[in-house]
Order: sequence, then C-alpha cells, then structure tokens
Amino acid sequence: YDGDNLGQPRPGCKEFLQKLHKRYFVVILSARRYSKIIKWLDDNDLWDYVDNVTSMKPPAIAYIDDRAIKFDGDYDQALKQLWGFKPYWKKKK
Repeated sequence: YDGDNLGQPRPGCKEFLQKLHKRYFVVILSARRYSKIIKWLDDNDLWDYVDNVTSMKPPAIAYIDDRAIKFDGDYDQALKQLWGFKPYWKKKK
C-alpha cells in the first residue's frame, strides 16, 4: 500500500463534489499527509468544492467512505458485513 499515491479521480468526481458542496460543508478526512491531499485537490481542480481537510473526524450528518460498515443495530449483521467486506476496487466485476 502506497499512502502517497492518491491515484486519479474517478469519473464523475468533480460533478459529485460540486453537487455536495451546493448543500453541505465538505470535509476530507484522511490519515494521509495534508500537503499531499491539498496538492492532489489542486492538481485535479477540486479544491473549490472542499471546505476542509483534516485527520480528525468531525461531527457530520453522514460520512461517505470506501471502507465503511453500516451498523443498523444488528450486531450479527455488522459482523457478516465486516467478515465479507472488500473495498470497491477489490470486488469482482
């Protein structure tokens, strides 16, 4: 795993952030280096749609994450989701 390699934005990323930013305060939460994230946002013309970058989890209406397990009150279901979890880039298409 290369923590400095942020890759390219997925198709539709800019439009997605534009829509979010019209209604919400958009925060990027990451353990990666702040300077790398800012450079990536600048290089990809996305900084205008992000309000903050932090390594601290802020209070929020919702979090959008590629590694999230939804907990809806059922512990057994949460464990099933966790044990079978694969990030989107490792799922078979």
